[in-house]
Amino acid sequence: MVYQLEVGSAQGAADLVVSTVAVPGLVAGNVPDGRYWVRVRSANAAGYSVPSDEISVRVGCVAAPPAPIGVAAQAAGNTVSIGWQPAAGATGYVLEAGSGPGAADLAVVPLGAAALVATAPQGTYFVRVRALNACGSSTSSEEVVLNVVSGGGPGVPPPSGTNPIFGSVDPVILGTCSGAVHDAWSIDGGDGFRYRTWHPQVDPTGCIYAHEHGDNPALIQNAEIAAVPVKFGYIGRRHPMPGEPNGHDEPHEGFKVFIANPGDANDEGRVNRVFSRSVFHMGTGGPKRFTMQHHSAEIRVIHPEFGLKAFTQLMMDTGGSANVCNPRVATPTKDVVQLNSPCALTSAYEIWGTTQAVRINGREAYRSFATPAVFDPITVRNPSNAAELVYAWDPRMAASKVYNTDWSRFRGCERESYAQPGYWDNSRGSETYYTDPMGNQVAATSPYALLQEISKSQSVGAPATTDGQHQFKMRRNYCQQWSRLGLKN
Repeated sequence: MVYQLEVGSAQGAADLVVSTVAVPGLVAGNVPDGRYWVRVRSANAAGYSVPSDEISVRVGCVAAPPAPIGVAAQAAGNTVSIGWQPAAGATGYVLEAGSGPGAADLAVVPLGAAALVATAPQGTYFVRVRALNACGSSTSSEEVVLNVVSGGGPGVPPPSGTNPIFGSVDPVILGTCSGAVHDAWSIDGGDGFRYRTWHPQVDPTGCIYAHEHGDNPALIQNAEIAAVPVKFGYIGRRHPMPGEPNGHDEPHEGFKVFIANPGDANDEGRVNRVFSRSVFHMGTGGPKRFTMQHHSAEIRVIHPEFGLKAFTQLMMDTGGSANVCNPRVATPTKDVVQLNSPCALTSAYEIWGTTQAVRINGREAYRSFATPAVFDPITVRNPSNAAELVYAWDPRMAASKVYNTDWSRFRGCERESYAQPGYWDNSRGSETYYTDPMGNQVAATSPYALLQEISKSQSVGAPATTDGQHQFKMRRNYCQQWSRLGLKN
């Protein structure tokens, strides 16, 4: 008598192994990780028996991953961005989209990462995600509804007579993409201009940009924040500067998005309790930032436990530049690496500190705190020539360094944002105001007007983390895999 061993990738299947075994037992090595369904038949000259009871064998894993959580989706024209929190143990995902609840009749998309950016026709989509690993598939995530309205996005030409896009783009940051493809990532600001918005570093058309903008805004799990699209340059257009009568044109590649949701844990082990989406203008690829005092910041915060929110969009007064090795000076300031540093550098970083205040009738109604940082600046400052572009790998920097790491290889990709709920002193009056970019109240019809939304509350400084800290540090490492392009961040 002999035996026939049957191994399948699914119940009842024998698609992996059908093998004759002379003895009742088998030891096999180098079996790939996965879940296997195994059964045995006995055989003699008269033929094969019916199969034994089937057993499931897991190799290299214990179970399928848990269902993804935090699925969020948004659309800018026909461009959709969908993201979720990575599931523990997942090696891939499947995104399902249907024309009704629970359906998957419109799309079933296998993915290697916890995000998708794509184009989609106008319509309503019911979207859910499953996590995968060698042991199988999770149950589906909670379903989200995505409404797509035509009128923009990659691959969709803007209609004739469309409003102009505010701000210029240096062709050097386009990488392998064209200006037309890049400008498809723009949205109507409702003020006679279109504004460029977040896009992935790898465009859905296949080209790769030589810059990136940080977190995908679709990762925010709060619907009220997600409903407001990110508009790069919207604040600056209302802040004319000397030589810029039509608005403050900040370099496009400098805009960075930071997303944090309740339950997020940072590299310090602190757990966040606040929804926040911060958009800072903080590039490190050019010298203009050393002399540019004002940079825009949009900070949207909702503290669900305290019932508080603050949606502010103002210019940061980031002050002048100070050497990182000097004693810490009061904000606003930009602590930066500089050529011919008077002290030895043990690491490379650039950190900007400032605050934003909304003042109503001369009284401060809300104050937010903005502290973006980067640990691998692409360029450094030359105190004797503010216009000189000194790259971090310049041989002249060697004398200042006491470590061997060539931080320039990261291309400005490793960044931090220190997010805080802020301080409310808005116990009376409205919860919506209009101010100029510096936070001073103006009429809603003013060409400088920016909408500010601030909950009614008085002298509240709400904690941002579960252990009572008033700030939550978000550290991100975005784009090393594409550093071969020399990102102009």
